[in-house]
Amino acid sequence: MFLEIRFGVLSARYLPGQVISKADVADVYACRPAAVAEVLNALTHEGYLTRQGRSEFAVRTWGREEIEDLFEMRANFEGLAAFRAAERATAAEISLLDALALEAREASPGDPDALERVVLENLRFHIEVMRMSRITLMPDMARMVLPNALHRRIAWSQRADDAEQSFRMHQKIAAAIGERSASMARLLMREDIYSSRESVLGALAALAVVEAADVATIVRFAPTFELDGRVYAHGTREAGADGRVIPFGVPAGNLR
Repeated sequence: MFLEIRFGVLSARYLPGQVISKADVADVYACRPAAVAEVLNALTHEGYLTRQGRSEFAVRTWGREEIEDLFEMRANFEGLAAFRAAERATAAEISLLDALALEAREASPGDPDALERVVLENLRFHIEVMRMSRITLMPDMARMVLPNALHRRIAWSQRADDAEQSFRMHQKIAAAIGERSASMARLLMREDIYSSRESVLGALAALAVVEAADVATIVRFAPTFELDGRVYAHGTREAGADGRVIPFGVPAGNLR
């Protein structure tokens, strides 16, 4: 249920502002209302939905200014993370980061599993840099500034050339950290983050002009979806930018 509804939001089957009815979801998936509530709450915590009143949810609408602010904040604090990582990382951590950067590969447009691997590889690289920074508040800041919905929107907005550029940038960031060049590591990290901003803004702007019914029609999804020549899959429920998975039924505020 979680993966399919998330897939529906990302593939524009469920559009920004549309209400996601708990009763409709329970009917389509033949499950208890409590299970639906847990899934929709998790999707809300990860940035796919917003609450409407006490009992209903809607697909989250992202504004241009909000996205620009999030990119700016993320560039600032992940740039700092790269700077501190260059100062504080151990030799073993640097070796792991080098390996992650070198192992990253471009996804085949027709292979949804390959695209999913790219999503996870990209996330793991950024999580490792933040861990290496030894900044205590970094995980909590990461989840606020880079909700899962935005991270996946970044990946879905990239083309093959964008992904290849990101892999090369990760190798440069890893090299700068390995050389203890803190200022260069920060500069490269900021450049890497900003590189996807315009494509994300363009994708969200295109969604904003699509006419849609007030209430989404809940459906079951096939395992894959083709968009602009690329094949996407439901994916897996990966950790967020802070490295943690929010358990179903547990409010994000209780995660400590």
